[in-house]
Amino acid sequence: MFARYAVLPVAAALAVAVPVAAQTPPDRPPSPFAPTPLAGQTFPQGVEVLSVDGERLGQLAEVETRAAGERILHIRRADGSMTTAPAIVASRGERAVVLDWTRAEFESGAPAGAAGPVTPSSTPPVL
Repeated sequence: MFARYAVLPVAAALAVAVPVAAQTPPDRPPSPFAPTPLAGQTFPQGVEVLSVDGERLGQLAEVETRAAGERILHIRRADGSMTTAPAIVASRGERAVVLDWTRAEFESGAPAGAAGPVTPSSTPPVL
Protein backbone atom coordinates (compact mmCIF):
# COMPACT_ATOMS: atom_id res chain seq x y z
CA MET A 1 0.00 0.00 0.00
CA PHE A 2 2.86 2.41 0.76
CA ALA A 3 4.39 1.84 -2.71
CA ARG A 4 1.21 3.04 -4.36
CA TYR A 5 1.44 6.44 -2.58
CA ALA A 6 5.21 6.77 -3.18
CA VAL A 7 4.71 6.73 -6.95
CA LEU A 8 2.35 9.70 -6.98
CA PRO A 9 4.93 12.34 -5.87
CA VAL A 10 7.45 11.06 -8.43
CA ALA A 11 4.87 11.15 -11.22
CA ALA A 12 3.80 14.66 -10.20
CA ALA A 13 7.41 15.87 -10.22
CA LEU A 14 7.97 14.47 -13.72
CA ALA A 15 4.74 16.00 -14.99
CA VAL A 16 5.91 19.43 -13.83
CA ALA A 17 9.55 19.10 -15.01
CA VAL A 18 8.87 17.99 -18.59
CA PRO A 19 6.79 21.02 -19.68
CA VAL A 20 9.30 23.44 -18.11
CA ALA A 21 12.15 21.90 -20.08
CA ALA A 22 10.11 22.00 -23.28
CA GLN A 23 9.36 25.73 -22.82
CA THR A 24 12.98 26.91 -22.67
CA PRO A 25 13.41 29.41 -25.54
CA PRO A 26 16.20 28.73 -28.06
CA ASP A 27 19.20 31.04 -28.34
CA ARG A 28 18.62 34.00 -30.63
CA PRO A 29 20.72 34.13 -33.80
CA PRO A 30 22.87 37.25 -34.28
CA SER A 31 21.15 40.15 -36.00
CA PRO A 32 21.93 40.25 -39.73
CA PHE A 33 21.75 44.06 -39.67
CA ALA A 34 24.62 44.73 -37.27
CA PRO A 35 28.12 44.48 -38.78
CA THR A 36 30.38 42.15 -36.85
CA PRO A 37 34.17 42.37 -36.84
CA LEU A 38 35.93 39.48 -38.54
CA ALA A 39 39.59 38.66 -38.04
CA GLY A 40 40.42 38.26 -41.73
CA GLN A 41 38.16 40.92 -43.24
CA THR A 42 39.55 43.33 -45.78
CA PHE A 43 39.03 47.06 -45.92
CA PRO A 44 39.19 48.48 -49.47
CA GLN A 45 40.81 51.86 -49.94
CA GLY A 46 38.53 54.73 -50.88
CA VAL A 47 35.38 53.49 -49.12
CA GLU A 48 33.44 55.73 -46.78
CA VAL A 49 34.08 55.45 -43.02
CA LEU A 50 31.03 55.81 -40.75
CA SER A 51 30.54 56.07 -36.99
CA VAL A 52 28.49 53.50 -35.11
CA ASP A 53 25.62 56.02 -35.36
CA GLY A 54 25.93 56.19 -39.16
CA GLU A 55 27.61 59.63 -39.32
CA ARG A 56 30.17 60.11 -42.09
CA LEU A 57 33.65 60.38 -40.57
CA GLY A 58 35.82 60.34 -43.68
CA GLN A 59 37.29 58.09 -46.35
CA LEU A 60 39.66 55.15 -45.92
CA ALA A 61 43.03 56.18 -47.36
CA GLU A 62 45.23 53.22 -46.37
CA VAL A 63 45.41 50.08 -44.21
CA GLU A 64 48.76 49.61 -42.49
CA THR A 65 49.86 46.27 -41.04
CA ARG A 66 52.40 46.68 -38.26
CA ALA A 67 55.17 44.19 -37.37
CA ALA A 68 53.08 42.61 -34.59
CA GLY A 69 50.25 41.98 -37.09
CA GLU A 70 48.07 44.84 -35.84
CA ARG A 71 46.20 46.60 -38.65
CA ILE A 72 45.72 50.37 -38.55
CA LEU A 73 43.19 52.26 -40.65
CA HIS A 74 44.33 55.64 -41.98
CA ILE A 75 41.26 57.81 -42.47
CA ARG A 76 41.12 61.09 -44.42
CA ARG A 77 38.63 63.47 -42.80
CA ALA A 78 36.44 65.87 -44.80
CA ASP A 79 38.88 68.73 -44.06
CA GLY A 80 41.76 66.71 -45.58
CA SER A 81 43.51 65.88 -42.31
CA MET A 82 44.47 62.29 -41.56
CA THR A 83 43.75 60.25 -38.45
CA THR A 84 44.04 56.60 -37.48
CA ALA A 85 41.92 53.91 -35.87
CA PRO A 86 42.78 50.32 -35.02
CA ALA A 87 41.10 47.82 -37.36
CA ILE A 88 39.90 45.91 -34.30
CA VAL A 89 37.18 48.57 -33.80
CA ALA A 90 36.03 48.42 -37.43
CA SER A 91 33.63 46.27 -39.41
CA ARG A 92 33.11 46.17 -43.11
CA GLY A 93 29.57 46.95 -44.11
CA GLU A 94 28.06 46.58 -47.56
CA ARG A 95 29.22 49.99 -48.80
CA ALA A 96 31.31 51.42 -45.96
CA VAL A 97 33.62 50.69 -43.06
CA VAL A 98 31.80 51.14 -39.75
CA LEU A 99 33.76 52.02 -36.60
CA ASP A 100 32.49 50.94 -33.18
CA TRP A 101 33.01 54.56 -32.11
CA THR A 102 30.68 57.55 -32.00
CA ARG A 103 31.76 60.80 -33.68
CA ALA A 104 32.94 62.16 -30.30
CA GLU A 105 35.08 59.07 -29.68
CA PHE A 106 36.51 59.31 -33.21
CA GLU A 107 37.31 63.00 -32.78
CA SER A 108 39.17 62.32 -29.53
CA GLY A 109 41.22 59.48 -31.14
CA ALA A 110 44.92 59.66 -31.90
CA PRO A 111 45.79 61.75 -34.99
CA ALA A 112 48.04 60.28 -37.72
CA GLY A 113 51.70 60.39 -36.75
CA ALA A 114 51.01 60.50 -33.00
CA ALA A 115 53.76 59.18 -30.77
CA GLY A 116 53.44 55.55 -29.72
CA PRO A 117 51.44 52.68 -31.14
CA VAL A 118 47.67 52.61 -31.27
CA THR A 119 46.48 50.25 -28.56
CA PRO A 120 43.83 47.69 -29.51
CA SER A 121 40.97 48.46 -27.18
CA SER A 122 37.27 49.15 -27.40
CA THR A 123 37.74 52.80 -26.47
CA PRO A 124 39.90 55.40 -28.23
CA PRO A 125 43.08 56.62 -26.56
CA VAL A 126 42.78 59.75 -24.45
CA LEU A 127 45.07 62.59 -25.50
